[in-house]
Amino acid sequence: PAGSVLAQSLDAAFGTIQDAVEQIQHLGARQRIAVNVPETFASRWLAPRLRDFHGRHPDIDLAITTSAVTTLRDAQQYDCLVMFLDEPWAKGHSRLLRQEHYIAVASPELWVDGAEPDLARHTLLHVLAGTGTKRLPIWENWFASLGIRHIDPRPGIAFSTMDQAINAAVSGAGVAVVDAPMVERDLAEKRLQRIGTHALTGNHGYWFVEPRDQALRDPAHSAVVALFQSWLLDVSR
Repeated sequence: PAGSVLAQSLDAAFGTIQDAVEQIQHLGARQRIAVNVPETFASRWLAPRLRDFHGRHPDIDLAITTSAVTTLRDAQQYDCLVMFLDEPWAKGHSRLLRQEHYIAVASPELWVDGAEPDLARHTLLHVLAGTGTKRLPIWENWFASLGIRHIDPRPGIAFSTMDQAINAAVSGAGVAVVDAPMVERDLAEKRLQRIGTHALTGNHGYWFVEPRDQALRDPAHSAVVALFQSWLLDVSR
């Protein structure tokens, strides 16, 4: 009888210990979130800032991909996404990180005797919209904002990503209108030089998107995603 009483007490005690150990393991476990972002955003904006994120949240691992996402089914593979859109994504919870802020740039080698490149005489570098052959109307919008009508915005070289267009500009292949934060390092290290002082806010922006209802996700994991979103908003200011 005494052993039976002791066994019941020990069962309860060991159960309490097991619960406590599991809670400690959960608190100390590394968290991992899957994030999908645009290619140029990944290489030129996000990558240089990841050291800051890891310094703030060393226990959060990121799995970053750059796949094309157009459907909810595609999006649901990820915990969150950054999407390049002109309005909130209807298939998820969206929050604007920032709008595009365009400037014109070119390689310093295109300056002659201190005179900036004549846009009418140099190759225009374009960015394609999606996977087709249609271009984003970046140069059309740029010329319109300056009241320029004598330059045809259509000829030039088109690339699938802005990152490729920027690399072409660095090599001296032509002139480009690009999102300013994407060329911060190139400007600082003088691989690119700004043409004039004109700037234009684009119609598109980078949106933080959660494709799933937070109520369906583990609360602890939701908190980790919220931390990543908060960090993105902080460094986007």
